[in-house]
Amino acid sequence: MNKDIIEEFYLLALIDISNGKDISELEEAIDLYQEAEEYEACAGILKAIHESGYMTIKEIINIINEDDK
Repeated sequence: MNKDIIEEFYLLALIDISNGKDISELEEAIDLYQEAEEYEACAGILKAIHESGYMTIKEIINIINEDDK
């Protein structure tokens, strides 16, 4: 698996979550990527969903901003 792709989708999903996107929408995206056999995308989105359950929005934004540096 390509860890860069996983990280990219992880950060994109965190951005979506911080902007208020519903987790069910992200789960639908996982289903679409699974059908297309894009498993790195699934892994990144799933990681963001799981980790965001333990973070505040401020913590999510900090992770996003850290990656921009």
